[in-house]
Amino acid sequence: MRPVEHAIWLIESRLGENPSLDDIARETGLSRYYICRVFAEETGTTLAAYVRSRRLGEAAKALLGGAPNILDVALAAGYGSHEAFTRAFRAEFGCSPEEVRARGQEAPLRLKEPLRMKAAQQVPLDPPRLQTLPATRFVGLARTYTMTQLGAIPQQWEVFQRQHLSRIDRAKVPAAFGIVHHAAHDGENVQYLCALPAGSGLQPGDASGDAPGDAPGSELVELALPEMRVAQFAHRGHISGIGASTRAVFEEGLPAAGPRPVGPVDLIEHYGPDFDPRSGFGTVGLWVQVEPAGGKVPARPACP
Repeated sequence: MRPVEHAIWLIESRLGENPSLDDIARETGLSRYYICRVFAEETGTTLAAYVRSRRLGEAAKALLGGAPNILDVALAAGYGSHEAFTRAFRAEFGCSPEEVRARGQEAPLRLKEPLRMKAAQQVPLDPPRLQTLPATRFVGLARTYTMTQLGAIPQQWEVFQRQHLSRIDRAKVPAAFGIVHHAAHDGENVQYLCALPAGSGLQPGDASGDAPGDAPGSELVELALPEMRVAQFAHRGHISGIGASTRAVFEEGLPAAGPRPVGPVDLIEHYGPDFDPRSGFGTVGLWVQVEPAGGKVPARPACP
């Protein structure tokens, strides 16, 4: 596992906690000096500047959405006062938080997008298991991404955990799921759902638990998946390497095994008891919907 990918995942998955340099150095197992040096060398920006820009960007999104209390937004971004937040905000965007909130969606801000974790090569894969999953309904937090924005998925999980999963008795919920579905025909965007099976305690439309300064759009939706045949692979190690495993599944594992992938469900990530969401280490199932044995076209999942 490369340290920069690990650091990016830590930052994006804990953006609401304002991760410190000490936190990142400790969890990557490196010194503060070395993680800062290698991060700057590989990304062209310092680690501190990246964290600051990403948190200010999320604050700007909250203001663009009409957040009523700027101090709440400042505190959520890790600033202890309105004045300190305003100085940092003006240095980042060239205007004040009040000006951005007043202009709303008309404000032409250039926000720092999440850095993408680069996929490594030659990931070993075990042969897949072919299983038929029963029809299942899921409830979760949905986002639509362009193909260049997928680096924001760890933050989506952080919001889902903070606003929704924290209210659920996880001992009664053996697994969470990341569902990639409805990729656009032109390949420009795709939907991603952080979810639990229906009946786990989450309800569609629930937006309770929103923290001050959170951007709008935290309501839960329901997704009904029909019965489907899947090829089940496994990613092992740190979650920052899941992109490499996914690439190996589609480029090597499936062609070698034979079944043809079909949509509209492109990938289901299964986060079971062997995965630790805090450290990011463990086993994640990578389940790909494949053509049924009889060759029938699969049904489309029902979603809002």
